[in-house]
Amino acid sequence: MTFKQNIIDALTIAYPKTLTFENLARALMVDQAHVVQAVNELQQKNFPISAQGNVIHLAYPLLSVPAISKLLDTDFIGKPVQLHARLDSTNTYAKANLSDLKNGDVILAHEQTAGKGRLGRNWTSPAGASISMSLVLKPASPFERLSLLTQLTAAALIKALNDWGDVKIKWPNDIILNSRKIAGILIETEFSGSSLEGIIIGIGINTNVDQENIPQELQSKATSLKEGTNREIDPNTLVASFLTFFEKYYVDFLNSQRPAPFLSVCREQSILIGKNYWIIDTDRKRKAYIKTIDSTGGLVVTYLDTNKTEVITSTDLSIRGDDHYV
Repeated sequence: MTFKQNIIDALTIAYPKTLTFENLARALMVDQAHVVQAVNELQQKNFPISAQGNVIHLAYPLLSVPAISKLLDTDFIGKPVQLHARLDSTNTYAKANLSDLKNGDVILAHEQTAGKGRLGRNWTSPAGASISMSLVLKPASPFERLSLLTQLTAAALIKALNDWGDVKIKWPNDIILNSRKIAGILIETEFSGSSLEGIIIGIGINTNVDQENIPQELQSKATSLKEGTNREIDPNTLVASFLTFFEKYYVDFLNSQRPAPFLSVCREQSILIGKNYWIIDTDRKRKAYIKTIDSTGGLVVTYLDTNKTEVITSTDLSIRGDDHYV
C-alpha cells in the first residue's frame, strides 16, 4: 500500500485543507490518472476520502507515520512505527513476527478484521475510523506484575485522551466516555520455554466511528470519541501522545519500581471506585462496593452479602451496573 499510503499521508498533512489531483500527482511524481485510480480504490475500501471534480480531501485525518513521527517525543517507544493497510489483528501480527521486532516497536493498521479483546471478545475496526495498535516490549528482566503494566497503559491512555473529554477507566482495561466504552487494552506475553520473548500490548480505540456503524448488540455499551465529543479526531496526535506518556511512565517505573505515579491516575480516573457494582464470575454474581486499586494493581472490593473485603486480580470476570454497562 506504499503508493496509496503516500496519498493518505499527503491528505492527512494537508487536512483540513483540500488538494487537487494535479497537486498530488506532481508531489508524488506520477501520472494523474494513477492517482485517480488509487483514490477510487481507497474509496471503495471505505476510506473517508471525498473527491469533487479535481478537488480532494479527507473527512478526518487518517493514520500516517510521518504525522506521528513529527509529534512523537520518545527515546525508543515508537521507533519505528509500522503501518499496515489491513491486518486480521495487530497483536497476532506482532506475535508472528516477534523475533524480528525490537523493544518499543509499534504496529498499526488502518483496518483490523479479527482483533480480540479480554475474555476472547472480538474487536474489529473499520478502515480509517479507529486505531488498532500493538506495542512490543522486550524488557531486560522479566516484568512479573502484568496487572501493573495494564494499569500503566491505562494511565498513559487516559492522559493522552484528556484533551478529548472526561474519559474514565473501568478496571482493568476499558476506557469509558459518557458511560460507554471507547477503548480497550489487551496484554499478551510470549515465552520460549521459561524465557520471556516479549510482551505485546494491544490497544483498540474507536476514534471516528459513527454510532450507527457500531454493531447493534454493542451500541448500548460502546461508542467513539467522535460521537462523544461531536468533532473529528486526529489519530496521529492521539497515538503520539499515548506513546510519549507511556514511555515516561514505563521508564520511570523500571528505574524506581514505584507504581504510585500511574496508579494515582488510575484511582483518580476510575469510574468504579466509590460505587456498588456486580462482580460476575463464571458461576456466580455478587454485588460489591469498589474501594480502591491497591499497590499491585488489584481491585479492592467489599462484598455486600458478607461484608468481606477482597483484592480481585483475575481479569476473567465482568463488572456491571444494575441495568447498564457502568
